[in-house]
Amino acid sequence: MRLLVTGGAGYIGSQVVLDLLQAGHDVVVVDDFSTGHREALARVQALAGRTCTVFGGDVVDRDLLFGALRGVDAVFHLAAFKMVGDSMDRPERYFRNNVGGMAALLHTMQEAGVHRIVYSSSAAVYGAQRQMPIQEDAPLRPESPYGLSKAQGEQMLEWMVQRRKWSAVSLRYFNPVGAHPSGSIGQPFESAASLVPRVLMALTDANARLAIFGTDYDTPDGTCLRDYIHVCDLSRAHLVALRALDEPAHHIFNVGTGRPHSVREVLAACARATGRDVPFDEGPRRAGDIASAVADPGRFQRTMGFESHLGLDEMVSSAWRWWTLNPRGYEDRERLPELALPELADPSRSLAPAF
Repeated sequence: MRLLVTGGAGYIGSQVVLDLLQAGHDVVVVDDFSTGHREALARVQALAGRTCTVFGGDVVDRDLLFGALRGVDAVFHLAAFKMVGDSMDRPERYFRNNVGGMAALLHTMQEAGVHRIVYSSSAAVYGAQRQMPIQEDAPLRPESPYGLSKAQGEQMLEWMVQRRKWSAVSLRYFNPVGAHPSGSIGQPFESAASLVPRVLMALTDANARLAIFGTDYDTPDGTCLRDYIHVCDLSRAHLVALRALDEPAHHIFNVGTGRPHSVREVLAACARATGRDVPFDEGPRRAGDIASAVADPGRFQRTMGFESHLGLDEMVSSAWRWWTLNPRGYEDRERLPELALPELADPSRSLAPAF
């Protein structure tokens, strides 16, 4: 198939592009590189031994997107801002990019005759829930502009399925962690706000200490409980979801493990992976955080046969390998001599023109 991945140069998007290429698909990427990296795509192509077509630009650019959709069978939409705390500080940014970008994408897809999409949603659509683990039919109570933007994206898809007979899958991600086992693609820690990157940065910066946001939650050890999933398992979920697009419907699936881990448990896993104790300070709760968010992954397993394979220790150890090989993120080309990396100095040699 020929598949478009928006946000394909990002942390999760680059893993998805790699898996799609390795599965034999033709891949087109749209990314404005505001948070994604051209170097990530260079490494993906080196790992896959195949190339993808890249359109540098924004999903609200109708002409660019219309060109990128030419001949495409289905879309994976991952282009979005995703930091809960940042969305609390700058909600307008999330409404413009996540909601406006989704609306522009759907409009152009309809124009281009592409009616199949896998959508990167989030467990943030649930907000605080009384029942754990969370099932897909739980009421949506987003408690941040980020969560609201994801819920609105799902609602848009529901209307496209009902009125335009589209086929759609919304994947409600829980908490992705880790990196590709090669250590060549992962999450640049300088722009990461999630727990594991913050822990590993505290372990490698003599002047840094981890801030634990809240130790008085109604949980076994007082810290937040989260369902963490290895980014490679999460990426594989997208290929599984592709099979659900064979008929007009809107499928909604949790993508998690169903196994909760507290902040303190994550710190212990990081200590095991690195052989170092984590320096930390306890602080007040952070706006937008909730006490517990744990998936019930049963629907995805029963419907599509998806199961996660990798546990917390494997998530943390792969993140640590990525960090030790790439302390400057994607600036560290020379530290990966085993990869035949495409040269990126001249963009025309690595990025296909839009038209």
